[in-house]
Amino acid sequence: MPRSTHAKSDQRGDGSWLGGRAGRWLCALVLAWVAACPVAGAQTTLRYGGDAAFAPFESLNASGQPEGFQIELMQAVGRELGVEVSISLQAWPATVEAFKAGRVDVIAMVETTERRAYAQFLEGHAAPAFAVYLPVGKPAPRALQDLQGSRIAVLDHEPMRESLRKWLSGIDAIYVRTPDALSALKAVQLGFADMALLPRAYADPVVASGAVPGLVAGLTNLSLQTYSLAVVRDNDELRQHLQGALDRLETNGTLPALRERWLSDKPANAERQAMERDLAQQLQWTWWIAVGGSLLLLAAVYLLRQRGRAVATERARRQAAEQSLRRSEELLDHTFQRNPEPMLVIDHASGVVQDANPAVAALLGLPEHEVVGQPLRALAHHIGMDNLKRMARAIDLDGLLDAMPVAVTRADGQQRACLISADKLRVGELTIVLCIVRDVTERLAQDPVFRQGYQALNDELAQDRRDAPESVPPSDTGEDRLREFTRAVAHDLRAPLLAIQGFMGLMRERLKLGHTEEALEYSEQVDKATRRMNAMIEALCNLAQIDQHALRRSTIDMSALAQDTWTLVCSGDMARSIEIRFDPLPPAQGDADLVAQVWQNLLHNAWKYTARVPLARVRVDSFQEGRRTWYRVADNGAGFDMAHARALFQPFRRMHSASQFEGSGIGLSMVQRIVRHHGGKVRVRSQSGVGTVAEFTLDPSA
Repeated sequence: MPRSTHAKSDQRGDGSWLGGRAGRWLCALVLAWVAACPVAGAQTTLRYGGDAAFAPFESLNASGQPEGFQIELMQAVGRELGVEVSISLQAWPATVEAFKAGRVDVIAMVETTERRAYAQFLEGHAAPAFAVYLPVGKPAPRALQDLQGSRIAVLDHEPMRESLRKWLSGIDAIYVRTPDALSALKAVQLGFADMALLPRAYADPVVASGAVPGLVAGLTNLSLQTYSLAVVRDNDELRQHLQGALDRLETNGTLPALRERWLSDKPANAERQAMERDLAQQLQWTWWIAVGGSLLLLAAVYLLRQRGRAVATERARRQAAEQSLRRSEELLDHTFQRNPEPMLVIDHASGVVQDANPAVAALLGLPEHEVVGQPLRALAHHIGMDNLKRMARAIDLDGLLDAMPVAVTRADGQQRACLISADKLRVGELTIVLCIVRDVTERLAQDPVFRQGYQALNDELAQDRRDAPESVPPSDTGEDRLREFTRAVAHDLRAPLLAIQGFMGLMRERLKLGHTEEALEYSEQVDKATRRMNAMIEALCNLAQIDQHALRRSTIDMSALAQDTWTLVCSGDMARSIEIRFDPLPPAQGDADLVAQVWQNLLHNAWKYTARVPLARVRVDSFQEGRRTWYRVADNGAGFDMAHARALFQPFRRMHSASQFEGSGIGLSMVQRIVRHHGGKVRVRSQSGVGTVAEFTLDPSA
């Protein structure tokens, strides 16, 4: 009692209980707490806005209450900062408008170029899971490389467009753009697309609702985007406090626990459920048949049905084989016709042009009937009789012609600088010559190095005409690059072309004999060879266009670009254990889209060639050499013999067989073209069974 009276006396006498010694201590503590919690001192409530239908990140449950990974994360952030968190979930466009209007302090979304104009992003803290949705029973792709040649339905939203542009530019696929997940899944169901690549948060509820029966999600989750918190621009103080809270939650295990609880990989079981439903229906149907008929009648019906099914199956297989043969012939014709390079097929015995694609008529300025069916000597006015004789002599002696420079005269008198390559092929009982002409007139005008190489080939040809005792050796880089490209076109396209023609002949024989099973197998081989030829043509075109790509130089965060690329590369097989080390990398000046392809090819090679190593290790670092900054990727993978390194950067020249490691053989050629286009240099050293080191610099030589 006396102490209580004394306390009241202090309050009355001083006008405030802070006047005493205890009050001064308490005041100091309060001030210290305010200084330690600037967010709480400046703002007592943190307003968070989100999407009402984006489970498991954030959504409204059946009671209309917010729930999900992002909700519990923001509650943990509020506890960490000592502030209350007000959560408002509504339709996503309304949330974005509220954020722009200042009614919301924080939102979470994928960082894009457009969104950076009005938002300031924190470091990514989660990755939305993507899945491939496809018909039941159809094999699902296990990695992004398996999407090659497919028709893929995607969302026509800004984040997805940027992801396609940044990470999937090297995938040769047709993208069917749709406004929402339901439309994308319907496109697959109706056959407009082979599969859909969608965020699971949007697509899984649609599949579970039964709106698209017969579709399931693949068992592999893909990571294409990073989810980040964002505040309005110029609010650096709030951004720093939120980032600090996220870092502490990551360190103390709260954030990893939330990811495990809400975002763990749970493969879809829709396919199994569909099979169970079908099985239940079949059992019910069988039971009614058994009840409704006698055993004898049931046996007779069963035997007749089996016979009918066998006949129908055989008829269907034969029809499928015939359709596949027609489709293969159409694909071959389409591949030949759409090739941008002029191509001719010439009968070796008679010298008559058997076929020519439209590019030949466009080059010569002639109608097609004046080329096809005419003897090759009828083109002497356009190519030159001496050139025709040299071509025929080279084919007869060596069976091929490699990058012969020729001035082609069009029907209107205009001359075009060209390179002609040819191969003698055996197709059944016929011997034909496949001739490919490449118009390099524009390239000569733009590329002085290429022009020097072309002139060297002309000089070599002139020397041969003079019957000199010694031939002129390749003079420089321009000639090497010229020969490299034409050799790839002339020789590497021959393998799939021969495969297509050979398998089509076998298909016809098997169909005549009624062996439809074997014919179907051959049709699959034809389809694979045709797709391979299309992919090679596309790759060569992309390779040739790199030098014409206008560089858009900017400052590139090489550390972030390399780490994001590695995440994308590894997303195809998350079960693999690879020890990866990233040293800090200095920024670079270059074209971000092209440099991303350099990292993707080098890191994918490291990932691929360490697949058979028990303890795979990859390291990414940099070093200075003179005034140049070099970036390096080292691995302890299969490696190769440096004695064969001369062909390392040539298109389709591989250090390992396709049975050992899959790949197109174009990756390092593209890396070299991109780096050279920047004025830089790339080099590789390796040892079989030890590993490989790839280094590149974007800085021009001093």
